[in-house]
Amino acid sequence: MTSDYPAAARDLNQALTIYRDLGDRLGQANVLSYLGSEQRHVGDNPGATQAFMGALDIYRDLGDRTGQADALYYLGGVRRRTGDYLAAAQVIEESLDILRDLGDRRSQANALCQLGDVRLATGDYPAAAQALGQALGICRDIGDRFGQAFPLLHLGVVRRATGDYPPAAQALDEALGIYRDLGDQVGELEVLNEKGTLHRVSGDLAQAEGCHQHALEQARAVASPWTEAHALAGLGRCALAAGHTDEAADMLRQALEIFRRMGAAEAAGVSAELDAVTEAQPAAPGS
Repeated sequence: MTSDYPAAARDLNQALTIYRDLGDRLGQANVLSYLGSEQRHVGDNPGATQAFMGALDIYRDLGDRTGQADALYYLGGVRRRTGDYLAAAQVIEESLDILRDLGDRRSQANALCQLGDVRLATGDYPAAAQALGQALGICRDIGDRFGQAFPLLHLGVVRRATGDYPPAAQALDEALGIYRDLGDQVGELEVLNEKGTLHRVSGDLAQAEGCHQHALEQARAVASPWTEAHALAGLGRCALAAGHTDEAADMLRQALEIFRRMGAAEAAGVSAELDAVTEAQPAAPGS
């Protein structure tokens, strides 16, 4: 939760070894789920997928429906990041079915957030807003302040994408306050990147650059390649809007390298942006 992923990985691997020595399969599954989350945060999507699948197999063998729902939920998040949106929606909806049977409202809210994020990625803004709104309503009903931050962040994205800028800013500011109060650095940086995008499309390049630059510096400090790549892409788009094509190309190129290394769905879009910038650059003298 404090974004110290190397320390988390070290402790979790030690725990996994102990559980394996003890033959404790439930303990192994629980640790694999945590390891998958750590690997997802540092951009190791194949490793995260393997860990979540391993956990899911054990939970199914043990008949642990709560564990199955959690593993399916996290697996959906990884598939969303790699652009496999259909598969992501399928496993998240499977998780939701289990959670509704169990009456677990807090986890239902988490799954609805993931489903909303998938709908957002596919451009289905009404469905995204519906799922995210349901998640936010549950979290407010049960008093889960941390749980409110994610749907607020993504509702801000939906509102920005549909041109509703003032409510977008309000949702993002509320999410940012929660993440800062609770010390979730990566969540804070994700909001800052989105605030940067909102400032850019609103025409305030100075504010946009400030948000992305701060996110970039802190993402590198906590070793979060996902937020680092988004910050670089955001800075590249700001540079392009300011007419600085060389700088834009450099930033987009760095972002693309990270997204490709992670196998992230964003790589295709950034690659297209970089190609457009490169084609627009004037040819070097003598070329």
